[in-house]
Amino acid sequence: MAKLPISKKITYGIGQLSYNTPAFFLSAYIYIFYSPLQGRALLSAYVVGISVFLGTLVQALANPFIGNWSDKSTYRMGRRKFFLLTGFIPLSIFFALIWAPFTTGISLAILLTFYLLAYNFLFAYVVLPYLSLIPELTTDSHDRVVLTTISAYFGIFGIILASVLPLILFILKFSYTFVGTVIAVIMLASLLTVIVSIKENPTGQIVPKKYSIAMAFVQTFKNKTFDRYIIAYLFFQFGFYFFLSSLGYFVERIVLPGNPSYNSYVGLFTLVAVLATIIFSPLMVRFSRKNGEKNAFIIFTALLGVAMILTFFVGFIHVISNLLQMALIMVFSGLGLTSYFILPNAIVSEIIDEDEVLTGYRREGMYFGVQGLLERIPSGLSGFVLGLWITYIYAPTDNPLYIRALALIGGAFTIATAITFLFVPLKQGIKAKGMSEAGSGR
Repeated sequence: MAKLPISKKITYGIGQLSYNTPAFFLSAYIYIFYSPLQGRALLSAYVVGISVFLGTLVQALANPFIGNWSDKSTYRMGRRKFFLLTGFIPLSIFFALIWAPFTTGISLAILLTFYLLAYNFLFAYVVLPYLSLIPELTTDSHDRVVLTTISAYFGIFGIILASVLPLILFILKFSYTFVGTVIAVIMLASLLTVIVSIKENPTGQIVPKKYSIAMAFVQTFKNKTFDRYIIAYLFFQFGFYFFLSSLGYFVERIVLPGNPSYNSYVGLFTLVAVLATIIFSPLMVRFSRKNGEKNAFIIFTALLGVAMILTFFVGFIHVISNLLQMALIMVFSGLGLTSYFILPNAIVSEIIDEDEVLTGYRREGMYFGVQGLLERIPSGLSGFVLGLWITYIYAPTDNPLYIRALALIGGAFTIATAITFLFVPLKQGIKAKGMSEAGSGR
């Protein structure tokens, strides 16, 4: 297969705005919106944690079914694009509704839960087929890293939007409802770009209708590379989202205690981290090409874990301000974040190629679906644990040490990811090598 034109890599990457922008805004702001440490709380952190967990659980359970469904689909418009076309509008609507609390009390708790359930199901319905396009667009491992790097740039730009928009709009006194609606419009436009510009190009045998969800699920776990990869990635999902969700509390209580504009600085710190990611990403790509995707993921993920742990010490040194200390740590975290943005989808694509050798079928949807099923459990559990921590451990004592400890938890799980990944037997270039041999008649 010829390398994917740069124009198609760009138009595909634009779709990342529908993926990372709402995900980061939701993780960073939902707790401090509904349950701030200071001021009027719409709901308790415990209730918000339950709603977040239930929403992510629904997304997790939906992923393998949608993955297997899309693998077996034969829609004229494309087996992946069908889901994008039918789901992108309701997905955007439900995201906007999350930030529009029309009622209070138990009614609000029920509505929030319903909105999160609907949004998370539609997120799986749309984003999973979108990610499943990656292995179909190019089979060359280095080309995939370039594709996922370009996609990562758009994902980073999406996070910049999720950081800068609140920073600016909150300063201008716009509401969370307005910001949420703006992000919903961005989601709508980015997905429409992918739908219009990308043409599907399956590179292997489509899964037959008789291939049941149970068969597909069992077969996925016969791939030992995937088994070990997913264990490592589950540690990462918990650590990363636990740290991200707790960032607002950390800024409010430790970095800028008593500052009424602390929520704007949450976006500022996120912005510093993602800008640093852009700067450091060429370094990670070069390291990956020279040393392999596995070694790159191990090293840079470990650095991210170290950066998380360093936030525990913000304020202990008085040579520079808390604000500057946090900003410097966010710059360092950008180095590690390159592994999160660029490598996982490229790694899963290599595993999918290996699976085709074992099964004879292209099962992109199922692999991303099973990953989505499993990864949403720890990411949702991280929010649930955070809600319990704030409600039952921090709140009764008001001890800032319990807020600092959140950084240690996130960092420990992230470093555990790097250690576990040492045992993943990742193989690169299987599909490209096979096609090359077939083309040469060997």
